Amino acid sequence: MNYKVIGPPGTGKTQTLLDKVMEYKESGSSLDRIGYFAFTRKAAYEARDRLLETYLFLEKKDVKHFRTLHSFAFRYLGLKEENIVQEEHYKVIGEECGLRIKYASYEKNDFNGIFTSNSEYLSLINLARVRNISVLDQLDRNEHLGKIERDKLQVVAKHIDDYKNAYHLTDYNDMLDNFITNVQLPKAKVPQFDVIFIDEAQDLSILQWKMIKVLQQYTKDVYVAGDDDQAIFGWAGADVDSFINFDATEISLEQSERVPKIIQERAMDRLDNIRTRIFKTYYPTPEEGNIQSFFSISPINFSKGDWYILARTNDLLKPICKELRRRGIYFETKDGRSMNESLYKDILNWEAWRKGNSLNTIEIQRLLERFNKKFRETDDKLFTLNDLKKEYKLDSSLQWYEAFTAVTPTTKTYIRSMRRNGEDLRIKPRVKVLTLHSSKGGEATNVVILQNQTANTIKGATKTIMKQDEEQRVWYVGLTRCSKNLFLIRCKDRSKEFKI
Repeated sequence: MNYKVIGPPGTGKTQTLLDKVMEYKESGSSLDRIGYFAFTRKAAYEARDRLLETYLFLEKKDVKHFRTLHSFAFRYLGLKEENIVQEEHYKVIGEECGLRIKYASYEKNDFNGIFTSNSEYLSLINLARVRNISVLDQLDRNEHLGKIERDKLQVVAKHIDDYKNAYHLTDYNDMLDNFITNVQLPKAKVPQFDVIFIDEAQDLSILQWKMIKVLQQYTKDVYVAGDDDQAIFGWAGADVDSFINFDATEISLEQSERVPKIIQERAMDRLDNIRTRIFKTYYPTPEEGNIQSFFSISPINFSKGDWYILARTNDLLKPICKELRRRGIYFETKDGRSMNESLYKDILNWEAWRKGNSLNTIEIQRLLERFNKKFRETDDKLFTLNDLKKEYKLDSSLQWYEAFTAVTPTTKTYIRSMRRNGEDLRIKPRVKVLTLHSSKGGEATNVVILQNQTANTIKGATKTIMKQDEEQRVWYVGLTRCSKNLFLIRCKDRSKEFKI
């Protein structure tokens, strides 16, 4: 049987799937025969961890099939990291084809198969593969922004294939293609599931849907969960129509546990501009919510609470990060925390040592690296204040910012400012600075959205009807991350402002 769980933001799609996982387990299905696949590794692991937190008798080894489809194919095929095409390979291909490749890679840590490159040629070729069409058919869709020569496109596409074959390399599309082929071979070892769950199914590509159809042949039940109104990865090949048209018994979730009334109403305005969508009943929380507009983030007080600061592109977030540093606000981006975590551990160890606390071997090794001093092997497990003074000539009279000469003055000022502001630097930051796309799946009490758009974003969003629809969804996703207070940052140049 096929089931389709449809739910707007905050209605508990993932929790519904996890409840079903345990229903199948309690009905006699082994967890080895339950597959749970999400669009990103992060989403898969978060679902797994939520299950483990609820059912304490379970361990990670019990739920090994919580992963992405790419990760499952990778494991099934017995691949290793060295088998995967890397950025340096694409740069070589670029040199041989007369392309200037600054970057070209898959999102390594997430196993979602999303490919990004500064080269329109490489991006288009990958997109054609994801959509399971020829490169010329993809070119004819006229979605690209740059100038692409038809003959050169074919040459580059063939060269990529030849290069991979010559060096026995595989890309993320090959993983899925090879899985689909290998599973259907005579005497193939076929993955056997009683049930598979597909979360965030609206983000899957045609190639991923092909893999699901193959898995269906060897699976009793299939649950897909998603929301077509949150389909924002069309630029990467996601095929929302496959989700909309998936033939299944529908399970509708209608009550949001996150989005307040006034914010939900503002978000729903975006959906009025979408041509094709599944109509849904969507009830907000009893919370009224609050919306304020400014022309900068200057009036906003980030000192308390949890925050998302969102913009359409990473470039628009750079001045925001600079301002947060100036204010002494601890924050996190997609690339990591605004302060080096190991540095802060060393600061705490230095302060503990100055108070007379002993340090263990690992702690002193790390600390000595700050002074370009080499640790001398010893049988001692702990080192006292006097030991370090005598052995390594460390001066306990100095504060960390006086002693750590290798740390830049800017970094020192930032850390001291954060500590004065009462930021707890031992835990994850309260403030996250993200693109609208990266915010998907998350939520915060307070959300700031920059309404600025870049020229390329504006141009790209108007290329096709599909892209126009997706642009509305992107901003809808950003708006629905908010559970209480929404701050809209207007753009002084109204021609570059997205109207919310």
